Amino acid sequence: MTTRSSDHTLAWLGHPVTVLALAVLLLNDHVLKGLWPGPVTGKLSDVAGLVVAPPLAALLLRCPAPAAIALTGTLFTLVKATAAGAEAASWLWSLLIPSRVVADPTDLIALPALGLAWLAWRRAARRPPVRLPRAVLVVPVAVFAVTATSAAPPAPSAVSVAVSGTAVVVDVTEVQARASTDGGATWHPWTENRTYAPQSSACVPGEQAHCYRIRTGLLGVEETADGGSTWSTSWAVSSGRRHWLDRTYRNSDPQRLPTDLAASRALAVQAVPGGAGAHIVVVANGPDGVAVRDASGLWRRLGFAADGGFSARDAAPLIDPGEQIYDELWIAVLIAVTVLLVGLAGDGFLERARAAFGIAGLLLWIGLLLFVGAPVLEWPFGLVAWLAGYLLVLAGGVGVLVVWAVHQKHTERAGGRSALVALVTFAGVYLPFLGWSAGLPDTYGTAVLLAVILGAAAPGWLIARRILQKGEGPAGRISTTATPE
Repeated sequence: MTTRSSDHTLAWLGHPVTVLALAVLLLNDHVLKGLWPGPVTGKLSDVAGLVVAPPLAALLLRCPAPAAIALTGTLFTLVKATAAGAEAASWLWSLLIPSRVVADPTDLIALPALGLAWLAWRRAARRPPVRLPRAVLVVPVAVFAVTATSAAPPAPSAVSVAVSGTAVVVDVTEVQARASTDGGATWHPWTENRTYAPQSSACVPGEQAHCYRIRTGLLGVEETADGGSTWSTSWAVSSGRRHWLDRTYRNSDPQRLPTDLAASRALAVQAVPGGAGAHIVVVANGPDGVAVRDASGLWRRLGFAADGGFSARDAAPLIDPGEQIYDELWIAVLIAVTVLLVGLAGDGFLERARAAFGIAGLLLWIGLLLFVGAPVLEWPFGLVAWLAGYLLVLAGGVGVLVVWAVHQKHTERAGGRSALVALVTFAGVYLPFLGWSAGLPDTYGTAVLLAVILGAAAPGWLIARRILQKGEGPAGRISTTATPE
């Protein structure tokens, strides 16, 4: 970005429309939302944020105004239309302040506010480029505001467990309680009293020094054999895999929010025949069912079975390569296609066929965006979005390929390098999430960070290369023609 462009960006930040939007955003987030929480104040934050974010992005990323507006719209759409986008935004924004961003496709109604940002930029660009010190007072704004959404009825969740005579009874929300009289091997419905207070710790009957306690907020149990002087982990699911389970238990409503978090809620210890100190431990783990330690000391996770009991076969897998990452796949495709289209435009295809390439690229991009957002839409809108996306991708993809084939001989570059960069970008964005679904890396945050770094590597290299080539210029190249003496 040149000095003149930077000055225009500062003027854009200081334009009355931008300043007014910032004032509305601050007032709405810190005053009005508290007084009148609801969809109106929620959407108002989105509108104001979409006006403020583009000039801020243009200044921080040193990119042209159209690119900043397109980037803001793309990221806003991904965050509001996909659970994966909201999840990634929650993690990134929480690096600064604890936050939770929720996907809500209805927030996309605020996208026309980008038109106000465009008009403010156009007016600022027409003025003499002057530096506006007040513009630097604009602070980073949370474009992807947290909004409330309703949830569908909750799925079954094991919330409490207790010993009742010879039975171990697990209290389950929304359905009948379940009990076992054979150490957790088999389970059956329980019709008697089920109002048991959850216990976070319990000791082996007859051995008060040998006790167990849950790890609050996590999936895990700690054990002590010396009356609590020292504790060690007896059983646990890593934080990354617990995050995976939360995604597995997403609610079935359009936003697919988790109705309950997979975490240990209560435990009970029961003495069983088999020798002095023989016992079992049963842990209520919310939507993940129960965990059972048998008399031999072996732990098993048991999921909700269709017959009204628990079974290991129905426990959700902790790893499942390629599953639960549908959104990440399409986001990787969308980013790769964006990189490809920008690369081909830089290679000269846009200049050779401005209308054909522009229309085809736009159709392809919008079609992929519909694919990304279709899963979170209610019936029948999801199906309509999917069909429309399919047709647009088909039309746009064919159009881009035709322009590519017809004009590649007449451009400075044939587009092969841009295609390779797009492919590498896709791999860089998608592979970390594929690894996360397989358990490596364990945490989603690490996968997000790797996707950002690896996904930006190839486009960053290409941009740097082109900047260096332009910097050399004809005057900077070494002449190979001999100069006569």
